[in-house]
Amino acid sequence: MSILEYELGKKPGTPDFERVEVDPITLRVLGGAFNAIAQEMAGVLFRMSYSSIIRESEDLGAGIFDAQGRELCESESTPMHIGSLPWYIRGFLYRLEDDIKEGDVIMHNHPYLGASHTPDIAIAVPIFVDEEHIGFAAVTAHVLDVGGSFPGINADAFDMYAEAKIYNGLRWYEGGVLNEDLDRMIFDNVRTETMNRGDLNAMLAACELGRDRFVALCQRYGIQVVMSAAYEWMDYSERMLRAEIEKIPDGTYRAPTGWLDDDAQNRGVRLKVETAVEVKGDSITIDLTGSHPEVPTGYNVPFEGSLLVSAYYAVRTVLLDEITFPENVPQNDGIFRIVDVIAPKGTIFNPNFPRACFSRFCQTQRVVDNVILALSEPLPEQTTAGNSAGIHFCSYSGFQEDTGQYWIYLEVNEGSYGGRYGKDAMDSVDNLMANTRNNPIEELDMRFPVRCEQYELRPEPAAPGKWRGGVGIIRRNRYVVDGTYSCEGDRQTDPPRGIFGGWDGLVASCRKNPDTAREEELHAKVTGIPFGAGEFVEFREPNAAGYGDPLERPAEAVRDDVLDGFTTIEMANDAYGVVFATDAPVTLNRLDIDEDATEKRRAEIRNERGAGSLTTYYAERGLPPASAPVSNAGNSSFGMS
Repeated sequence: MSILEYELGKKPGTPDFERVEVDPITLRVLGGAFNAIAQEMAGVLFRMSYSSIIRESEDLGAGIFDAQGRELCESESTPMHIGSLPWYIRGFLYRLEDDIKEGDVIMHNHPYLGASHTPDIAIAVPIFVDEEHIGFAAVTAHVLDVGGSFPGINADAFDMYAEAKIYNGLRWYEGGVLNEDLDRMIFDNVRTETMNRGDLNAMLAACELGRDRFVALCQRYGIQVVMSAAYEWMDYSERMLRAEIEKIPDGTYRAPTGWLDDDAQNRGVRLKVETAVEVKGDSITIDLTGSHPEVPTGYNVPFEGSLLVSAYYAVRTVLLDEITFPENVPQNDGIFRIVDVIAPKGTIFNPNFPRACFSRFCQTQRVVDNVILALSEPLPEQTTAGNSAGIHFCSYSGFQEDTGQYWIYLEVNEGSYGGRYGKDAMDSVDNLMANTRNNPIEELDMRFPVRCEQYELRPEPAAPGKWRGGVGIIRRNRYVVDGTYSCEGDRQTDPPRGIFGGWDGLVASCRKNPDTAREEELHAKVTGIPFGAGEFVEFREPNAAGYGDPLERPAEAVRDDVLDGFTTIEMANDAYGVVFATDAPVTLNRLDIDEDATEKRRAEIRNERGAGSLTTYYAERGLPPASAPVSNAGNSSFGMS
């Protein structure tokens, strides 16, 4: 079958299954069992994996699916991985159709047939009970290298074939027997054979465990009861989400136009992101019409495996928050049924085959962020101000002559959340669709010829608001041998947006050898930049935006922010209108508020100000230096003063 004939975004519809009634207690027991299976699969995967991007960052997903790819359950890991697996399954079924045998192990990463992007390889094992094919146990995870033109990350690949080796519904095992020729082809054509083999075997082990657990469940309760319960849970999740959508007034809600930095080649040409959210009754549509055309690099987005998943997540996270919502609503196919997405063909969110789609994460983050901003109008107490909604996902690499393989270290540099109703934001945390853990510094130091010399909250203050925005990180990593650096990042030109009077946040930055004679500004998206031994890179991830009028923040809270380092005396005056009565050095127990001067200053600001922006504020002042002592020592040892 031709890829050009594939019907993009087609959902499987209502299950063709004769259900039986399941009593409420059994329904609950089975619902818990589904969740436990998915969590156990994920645990096996990240504990057995070789690479730190899976073992430490948990850049993975696991779950059980029916024979048509409907999701029954998912692990609590990266939302991008889980929501994409139904599309992976439908993608490889487009090639394999009904030719599925017990003992098959299917490998897939085709970005135009359901994959989230090519480095996220899926392994799926069919589930048979009494010789009946009832579903799949499947996982996906980001492997270190997929044989693209550069190690690890390829943001400016020419097309899909340049970014990776494509595995389109391949049987790694057929009927329980290893396909040895295919196995050699897979691992002979990547730079990190040992790491990839360890990770893929861990993925296989997770699938086999999930299969065995689900088979045991069916043997205990019967296929009819188990699958009936699974479909009832899907219907329940759909009903709960529709009920919440119905509470939103009908209408079309728009986010401010977002701008992505560039496409990794055409510097200075920003890419438009337009987002409208249409609510009608109990249905919701996310419309990206007006967004930038597809680009001739890897900065396009797979429609099914990345864009649709982002839309599902955005709606779910706002309306069915697991902490604030009073009932447990499992994530399954019922959630996916409701959300429709419009992205015109030929745009960055729905590119034409065979455009490269390697670096798609920052774009999907912006879609999620824009949906939240759009819904802040009807749902002000359930949404946040603009989040960092971007990452610097980096590859550090070099060649090991003693092993004949490359070393590759992948790192996700986190940002922060925007202010939220009633609470200040979370600082220094991976957010929205990413949800990965940070790699421990010890992992980097022990296993790779790279040293982390600084890792802390960036020195600039939080974006002002009634509830302040979050603070991103500053991080410096130094090569101790010659190597290569690549990155897919963004948000170095367009700051997170404040809402209800809160200030816009502060954009990211990336520099090579900062505060030295060799300092060089780096674009967020680069491929194959050489670094010599002793050279280092610095990231400052975005400070997210503020929520609400800063003048409504209690003066005492502003004083606490100064004492805690979240703002400065200067910004307390400029943004919050808080004036302090002492010129003495700030101490932990002495910073008095001048109440009369504060009242006067706040009145002045109300009469004269426009919308505030941390990015504009620091464009006029320059970023403050932030060299750590260990970084200075590293410069000295490598002669880089």
